[in-house]
Amino acid sequence: MNSGIKSIWTGTAVLALLVCAGTAFAQLTGGPPPGPQGPSIGAGGPPDGSFGPPGGGPPGDIPNPFTKPPLPADAPQPSPDPRNFDGTWYHETMLQFQITNDVLGNKLPFNDAGRKVMQRRVNSLKTGMPFINASARCIPPGQPWQLDLNMPFHIFQTKDRLDFAFEEYHGLLQVAMGMTKARPAAYMGNSIGRWDGDTLVVETSNFKDGLWVDIDGTPASKNAKLTMRMRKVKSDHWYLEVEYTLDDPTYYTHPWSWIRDYSWRPDMTLFREYNCEVEVGAKDGIDPSLVPEPQD
Repeated sequence: MNSGIKSIWTGTAVLALLVCAGTAFAQLTGGPPPGPQGPSIGAGGPPDGSFGPPGGGPPGDIPNPFTKPPLPADAPQPSPDPRNFDGTWYHETMLQFQITNDVLGNKLPFNDAGRKVMQRRVNSLKTGMPFINASARCIPPGQPWQLDLNMPFHIFQTKDRLDFAFEEYHGLLQVAMGMTKARPAAYMGNSIGRWDGDTLVVETSNFKDGLWVDIDGTPASKNAKLTMRMRKVKSDHWYLEVEYTLDDPTYYTHPWSWIRDYSWRPDMTLFREYNCEVEVGAKDGIDPSLVPEPQD
């Protein structure tokens, strides 16, 4: 894994930074993480001066290793109730290593502090000394990272709450419907849900620590507010559409949004075992090739 980090501009190296996620990639694709011909790190936008490495941009005709075969005609279907999200879902879109544009195609609205943090994290990749993050410590990495990885999650829904159980990182996102009672700060923050028509609106704040929004380290501070607007859609298949909006004056001049889709996959309900702590493999639980990030 250390040798992969030295070749940081390949997909292998970035997944080495993830520590646990490199194994996840192999589990999903039946082989090792992508090599130099794998997906571009800067797949969120064009190579026009963004923080992504040279050669960034859309993956073009690179095959997507995360796409699953269509479900058989007799596969179980989700509830027709547009407010019922219960079941198993899966992000099968190509993994995006760095978000460089918002949903409208505009560059991310970094302020000076956000630009400094983002550049420092990208430089740490270029020098082969990436920073320790939540992934490397096997602690909850926050909603954007947790939901972006190409692994299944299951939603357990009742009238008063929704629990999102993730295969990776032993992750759990709890959404309390209408709850206003203060709770202690948490790595996944405190999430309160409400209905706007048939759209579930989840507002999360009170994070215990700052987040990496994506693999390259697009930042969110612990004071950020993350809003997710979720709706169930039927086209040629069922999927959840989620619009994320990050409001974080610590690092950005104004809120910005992005969108992800998650396909209905009842065939992935039984999760495979995911031993993140074992995969780290270091005596103190941290890969020795990763370094602490400056906190100024």
